[in-house]
Amino acid sequence: MMIRKYKIGNFTAEVRSASVFQDVEPFTRFMYDGEATDYSVNIEFSSDLPHKIENPYYSSQDRVCDCENGVLRCCYKSHDSDNEFYACRTDDGKNINIVIDKKYSDMLRADVIFSLIGIEEIVAESNGCVLHSSFIEKDGGAILFTGPCAIGKSTQANLWRDYADAVVVNGDKTMIFEKNGVFYASGMPFSGSSKDCLNKVLPIKAIVGLQQAKSNAIRRVVSTEAFCELYKNCYPVPYSRELTGVIVDFVNSLISSVPVYDFACLADESAVRYLERELCPLLQSP
Repeated sequence: MMIRKYKIGNFTAEVRSASVFQDVEPFTRFMYDGEATDYSVNIEFSSDLPHKIENPYYSSQDRVCDCENGVLRCCYKSHDSDNEFYACRTDDGKNINIVIDKKYSDMLRADVIFSLIGIEEIVAESNGCVLHSSFIEKDGGAILFTGPCAIGKSTQANLWRDYADAVVVNGDKTMIFEKNGVFYASGMPFSGSSKDCLNKVLPIKAIVGLQQAKSNAIRRVVSTEAFCELYKNCYPVPYSRELTGVIVDFVNSLISSVPVYDFACLADESAVRYLERELCPLLQSP
C-alpha cells in the first residue's frame, strides 16, 4: 500500500493506492506531513469497473455522472472510445473511492489521481474557487491576471517578472479561498502549458481582467460587471447544482472585498509600468 499526503491551499488529502504511483513534479512540492487530513482517497484496480451509469444527469467528453442517496458517482471515458471507461469514482463528501481498470494501471501518476478526484469540486466544497489566471507575487501580495485562453495572462506575468521583480507562482490556475475575512491565492500543482508552479499562499491585492489593445487603459469594475469578469473564468462544477451555487456565492463575496480591474494593454514593459502606478497604493498596503 502506497500512502501520500498533500496540502493544497486550505485543504489536505491522504491518497492510498493498492499500486505504486509516480510522485511527479510539481506534486512533490505540495506534500504534507501532518496527521489528520480533510479528504481520504482510496485507489483500487479491477478488471471489471463497478459502476455502469445508464441514465446520467451529467455527461461530457470525458465523463458521465449521477448521484444516488447523496453519493456522487462519475465514470471517466477512455480517449480510445466514448463507450469505454477507464475509471470510476464514488464520493460521499470526504471519502473518495476510485477504481481504475487494470489495463490502465501504468498511467497512474499523482496528476492523474487528482484529475480523477475532481480538484475543482474539492475547492468548491472548501468554500473557494479555481480561477483561470496567472498568479504573481509582488511585495508580499498576490496579483492575478485572468481572462480567456491566449489573451496574454502568462505574457503579463512574465513581464512583471522581467521588469518589476515579481515571482510567477502559477502561470495558469489559482486556487482562491477565504480565511478570517481575507481572500488568499494559492499555488496549485497544475499549471497548463506554463512551467511556473510554486506552493505559495498569499493575500490577494488585486485581480486584473485582460484585453489586448494598441494602448494601455485601465478601469476598476464593480458589481455585476466584476462578477461576470471573474465567474466566466472560474473552473465550473457543472455536475453539481449545489457546488455551482457555492461558487456563485463565493465570487460575490470575493468582489466585495478584492478590487477587480479591466486592463486593455500592450504586451511590453509599458503595460507593467502603467498597471504598477495604478496598483501602487494596494501593493504598499499591509
